[in-house]
Amino acid sequence: MSRKLVAACIAALMLSSAAHAEGQQYFVSGALGASDGRLDGRYGASDRFDGHDVAGALRVGVMWRGALDWGVEAGYVDLGEVSDQYVVNLTDVKNRVRTRGLAVGGRVTYRFDAPWYLSAHGGLLHSWADLRASAGNPSYAVAGTRASGNGWYLGAGGGYDVSEQFSVGLHYDLHHVKASRHGAEISGHVGTLMVQLEYRY
Repeated sequence: MSRKLVAACIAALMLSSAAHAEGQQYFVSGALGASDGRLDGRYGASDRFDGHDVAGALRVGVMWRGALDWGVEAGYVDLGEVSDQYVVNLTDVKNRVRTRGLAVGGRVTYRFDAPWYLSAHGGLLHSWADLRASAGNPSYAVAGTRASGNGWYLGAGGGYDVSEQFSVGLHYDLHHVKASRHGAEISGHVGTLMVQLEYRY
């Protein structure tokens, strides 16, 4: 994990503790939905992974309530898997990349007509990309490695406050993934559309 991400996590925890001392709200949210990814390998468009998969996220943080709620968040995201398939010497080869990450950033929420709300967030994404290659039919593993690096995420959505503590919403996030290690390079974007449940206390 990078020093910048560690520093961001510590800052988020310090702000969270200060807000709790002043009686502000913590929150925890979980989300589940679908991802749509397009990642390029070391050789650009000729080395492209794409596809759809299941995606999920878990975040915690703190909010300062007002006309416009704002706060900080940290969490874990699973962006699913993308793949690339081709033939070499009459042998089917399939490369897969599964991406996960830690996210630290800020968020704002506007409750324009209670109980409805609009929300946006963004920040730093430290991602891990697990690369695996298989060949033949039936397939067998021929290689595997892990790359990591820093990117960013941005998202927006809206939803409904079921109560003062609980809400449900639909959110779209765009994640910029950039990871490298020992010659392996992955970069590109993964979009996710997820249903989010949030509890505030």
